[in-house]
Amino acid sequence: MLLTACGNTSDSSTTKQTNATKQEQVEKKDQGDLNKVKTTKTLEITPTKVADVVSPEENKKGNKIIKIHYKIKNISNKDLVVAANDFIINIGENYYYMGSGINFAETIKPSKTVEGDGYYEIPKDYNKFKLMYQPLSNDERAAWNIVMAEDK
Repeated sequence: MLLTACGNTSDSSTTKQTNATKQEQVEKKDQGDLNKVKTTKTLEITPTKVADVVSPEENKKGNKIIKIHYKIKNISNKDLVVAANDFIINIGENYYYMGSGINFAETIKPSKTVEGDGYYEIPKDYNKFKLMYQPLSNDERAAWNIVMAEDK
């Protein structure tokens, strides 16, 4: 009995997976630390999306309002309260705090994950900023350099 195999499908699928991985890395790189998990003593925090929700033309102050979607896991052994106002945006020497919108505030049980949105008003001409986790209730800190995707 003679068995033969034609073609090398594993190389083809590996190439496709490699190309898909490279594309995903390019997309992540283009948005800085977006989708990057940062760990504090009690939390794993991942900002997963950032988008303009109110344009400068719609905003009476001429700024834009952005929405940041968070995924937050409690890695401690006690209930923790986390809210959008625990996050601050830093651009140069200026700091921008939670703005109007339906901002999340959650009590997270140990080993549980929640998701929610925070709204922030920033100057219209900026698409790069530092997102900082700086709650007033403790000294835990984390920071991400975020680049908003350009509108296509």
